[in-house]
Amino acid sequence: MRKWLKVAVPVLLVLVVAFAAWLLTRAREPEYKGRSLSAWLEEYNRVALWDNNWDNMPPTAAIRAMGTNCLPFLLSRIKHKPSRLTAKVVELVSKQQLLKLPFYGMGRYRFASMAGLNALGPQAAPLCPELLALTKDPSASWYATMSLLAIGTSAIPFLEAACENTNQTGAEAVLMIAMMKATPPPYFSWGRMKAPLNGKPILVLGYAVSPEDVREITKMLEHPSPAVRRASAEALGRYRGSTYTQVSKSAVPLLIKACRDTNEAVRISAAATLRLIYPEAAAEAGIK
Repeated sequence: MRKWLKVAVPVLLVLVVAFAAWLLTRAREPEYKGRSLSAWLEEYNRVALWDNNWDNMPPTAAIRAMGTNCLPFLLSRIKHKPSRLTAKVVELVSKQQLLKLPFYGMGRYRFASMAGLNALGPQAAPLCPELLALTKDPSASWYATMSLLAIGTSAIPFLEAACENTNQTGAEAVLMIAMMKATPPPYFSWGRMKAPLNGKPILVLGYAVSPEDVREITKMLEHPSPAVRRASAEALGRYRGSTYTQVSKSAVPLLIKACRDTNEAVRISAAATLRLIYPEAAAEAGIK
């Protein structure tokens, strides 16, 4: 009996949280052809095999038809941060095998909402200021920069502004800009994972960093903004495997130049990266 109680209490909490979330978001959703935005986003989760024929995907066409009416809902799903109680409940329920709940757990629409931003492209640009503010939250910054990447080139000024962040967000923002310059859209790659509570598929977005992306980062060592130059130097230090050997060596002259930048933060970051990826060149240039 106690075993069932341990399962029943978390299940009840999940039901309450899920129902409350449904009530809060139901009225704000736009519709297209009699289906809510959530239903169309669910189509992104269900797609078994994606290809680059993005425009012909039914949810993409539906979201474009709904237009900017989608923006408040998409932003709320990207920003959504479950409470500690909800996270704990999901963790507890995920560990039991007695019941297979009909719920997804957390993050059901986060990546699908990013795909929605990508479908809207420049129409989603009004969200850029709020996504920029979200980059300051360490727990959400990666999702924020990925969302700006999904919007596309109109988000570049906001990614440049995100380089003001002195944590890893700046390096991520530089990478997003580089990917836009080096890669045709869509800029990300995709896959699926299983939801922790019901085992159903959930869309997951990510990216692979190519040598061409790193080459574009190198060019930004000469960007007019000191924040972008510093973030570019920091980002280069991340990509030093065999895949990037040639492009890393080609970055050495610009890194040496950056070590003499007028901005102290740029000098420090460039010197650290140069010592990391090419210590011989740093020694020859007298950079300690």
